[in-house]
Amino acid sequence: MKDPRELYELSGAPVHGAPALIALTGFMDAGQAAMGAVQHLIDSHSSRIIARFDVDQLVDHRSRRPLITYDRDHYTDYQPMELVVRVVTDDAGKDFLVVTGPEPDYQWERFCAAFAILLGELGCTLAVGLHGIPWGAPHTRPVGLTAHSIDPTLIADYPTMHDKMQLPSSVEALLEVRLPAAHIRTVGFSVHVPHYLAGGEFPAGSVRLVDAAADVAELSLAVPDLRSAADEYLRELDALVAQNPENAEAIGQMEAAYDQAVAGRELPSEPAPKPVDESQIPSGDQLAAEFEQFLKDSDKGEGKGFDENNDFGGFGR
Repeated sequence: MKDPRELYELSGAPVHGAPALIALTGFMDAGQAAMGAVQHLIDSHSSRIIARFDVDQLVDHRSRRPLITYDRDHYTDYQPMELVVRVVTDDAGKDFLVVTGPEPDYQWERFCAAFAILLGELGCTLAVGLHGIPWGAPHTRPVGLTAHSIDPTLIADYPTMHDKMQLPSSVEALLEVRLPAAHIRTVGFSVHVPHYLAGGEFPAGSVRLVDAAADVAELSLAVPDLRSAADEYLRELDALVAQNPENAEAIGQMEAAYDQAVAGRELPSEPAPKPVDESQIPSGDQLAAEFEQFLKDSDKGEGKGFDENNDFGGFGR
C-alpha cells in the first residue's frame, strides 16, 4: 500500500478530541436524510474546512461527472467534487468534525488507513456514520432508526437488526470495521425513511439522525429550523394524502401493518412491518415527484391542491 498520508492535506488550526460525523454520497441515503442533516449543521453553525482528500485518486469522475457551465461559446466555472473534513461548533461551543463528499470509488483500504491516521492526528476517538434506508413504514408513525457498532455500549439504548445477512458494502461500513483497530470507536445510525418518500427529501429523517448523533457524541444540537421544516413537510404531506380517499386508505393499510408489528415488541418504535398490498402503495417516484411539485406550487402561491384528476399520479388506483 502506498503511504496513506499522501491522500489528504491537513490545513489550518486543527481541533483535538472532537467526535466525527460522516455522511458520504454515492451509496445509500434514502430521503437525503444524512446529507440533509449534515448540510443543515454546516449551514446553521460556524464551520471551517481543515482537511481535504485527493479526489483525483479516489473518485471515478466518469461515473459521477462534476458540473461545468457552458456560457454561449466557452466553458467556465468547473465545480470539482470535494471530500473534506470540517470543524463545526455546536450550540454550547463544543467543536465536532463533519466529513462530507463522494464515497471513494478506488483505494478503499488506503482511504480507511488515511482516515484513521487523520483522526488520530486530530485526537478523535469517536466516528459516527449517518444514512437513510428505505423502510416499509408510513410517514404517520414515529421515525424509526437502527444502530450498529461493534461496541455494544454505544448502541445499548437503540434497536438493532436481529438477522445476520450479507450486503453490498460501503466505505462507511468498512470504516466501522477498520477504525476500531486504530482505537477509534465507531457507531452507525440508519434512519428508516418511508419507502415511497425515499427518492425525495425527508427532513424528519434528518432530525432523527441529528438527535441520535448528538446523543452518542454528547453534542448540543437543537436545530429548530430543521425541526420546523420537518413538521411543515409532514403537514403538507398529510394534506396531500387527504385529498384522495383512496390515498388515505392506502396509508391506513400501512398504519395497520405497522401497528400490528409493533404490538408486543420491546422496542415499539422499530418494527419490521408485515407486507401490505403493493397495488395500494404509491411508488417512490410518483409520490416524491408529485409532492415536490406540490411544495413548489405552494411556495409560488399557486394553491395547496392538485388537479383533481392527477392525485399522486395514479397512487391508490
